[in-house]
Amino acid sequence: MSKMSPGATAKKEDVDCLVPAAGKSERMGRWKPILPFGESTIIQTVVSRALRVCARVILVTGYRAAELALLFRDMGRVHLVENPDWPLGMFSSIKHGVENVRTGRFFIMLGDMPWAGPGVYRALLQCAPADLAYPVSGGRRGHPVLCNARVKDEVRRADPASGSMREIASRLAVQELPWQDDSIHRDIDTMEDMA
Repeated sequence: MSKMSPGATAKKEDVDCLVPAAGKSERMGRWKPILPFGESTIIQTVVSRALRVCARVILVTGYRAAELALLFRDMGRVHLVENPDWPLGMFSSIKHGVENVRTGRFFIMLGDMPWAGPGVYRALLQCAPADLAYPVSGGRRGHPVLCNARVKDEVRRADPASGSMREIASRLAVQELPWQDDSIHRDIDTMEDMA
């Protein structure tokens, strides 16, 4: 499927993509990021698809951080951030990640969603200005999510243990982009999902 080539011929947008990948994958029973997916791994596929559109990926690590650092050691456009608070949950990783975002707008993409391709990133970048832009399929919001600087400020102010993107989104201007398939929802939580 997706190799690690970042798609050198495509125009890169001046936008970072934050990918939290710090958890233990307890529901899965096996650590998800390095499980095979296509010709690569789950996390390499997520990162490579984001890099086909985005200037940089900020990969937030925690559990087994050294393994991900080794996996991406030769990729200059992947900036690794270790989250010592990763047991607090995903929002703590988003909070650590936003401190490293250098662009006005940025994506948040989950590290276990390898089916979402570059097309959804490009489409979100064309949405009308809003604090957050979500792709929507079947009446449900999915990922990646395009955020602006106001979101970054709200994340910085929130508590790492009790904050949530859903709560932040409830107070901000949101744009929804109709999307044609379920790639924006499909994550991997079990071995059945892999199959």
